[in-house]
Amino acid sequence: MALPLPRSRTVSRPPGAAVHPAFRAISEVVAERASGWDEHRHAEHEAIVVVRGIYRCTLNGVELALRPGQVVVAKPGDRHADHLAAGTAYFAVWFSLAGGLFADGVAAERQVADTGPDAMTAVQRMHRQVCDGVAGARLDAELAALLWLCAGALPAGSLAPAFAPGSDGFAARLHAAFAALPPGRLPVAQLAARLGLSPRTFERRCRAELGCGPARAHSGWRLDRAAELLRSTDRPVRAVSDDLGFANPFHFSRAFARRFGAAPAVWRERIGSGRI
Repeated sequence: MALPLPRSRTVSRPPGAAVHPAFRAISEVVAERASGWDEHRHAEHEAIVVVRGIYRCTLNGVELALRPGQVVVAKPGDRHADHLAAGTAYFAVWFSLAGGLFADGVAAERQVADTGPDAMTAVQRMHRQVCDGVAGARLDAELAALLWLCAGALPAGSLAPAFAPGSDGFAARLHAAFAALPPGRLPVAQLAARLGLSPRTFERRCRAELGCGPARAHSGWRLDRAAELLRSTDRPVRAVSDDLGFANPFHFSRAFARRFGAAPAVWRERIGSGRI
């Protein structure tokens, strides 16, 4: 005799691109006296989780003051300076994330999440695991959990499409389409067809979800990809410029400096020395 089936309710994963952050480093910072770092421009994401005291900083020209249990996430290209009073303590987590955490043009004030003690607990656990030599894949998973915690506490409308409820992963799919293009080309009709959209709808989705048209989105993607190649490989600057289809190294250098605050060779040197 067959047993009766128990009541069950299965919920499938909603459509959308997977999010794969990559952990880079973590630092525990304790200010024993008034101190800080001068303005610098970020090459990767940095999440600052306040543990004690009031953390003060300037992000893209905006003065911020965070209490324990709050997190500010600086994104690539942000201008950031720290102004620490004696007794301030926080954890800084550096990571890379294709497509980014935030929507384009987000205001600095909207890069602050109020997570309560959960983020502090998560980042302290992550720090212990790094000190214990835990495998990188486990750290990426811990980082992803921290990011989703922050994403749930960030203001509505501030998040990139991949983190927004109900998103179909438009930005991630567009970046994948950019990566499949021959260097320098931007066939809008072909991209639209690849994403299953008409050219007009494609243009509208770009502006609605990325805050810019396809050409600017492609330019930003190329520069972010250039930064990743400069950071993670030893390819010459000219080769990176050619790989990504820039007209010439001079044009590449000027565009890169506008986005990251330094010419490619200088930026790479700063990354290597830990000055970014």
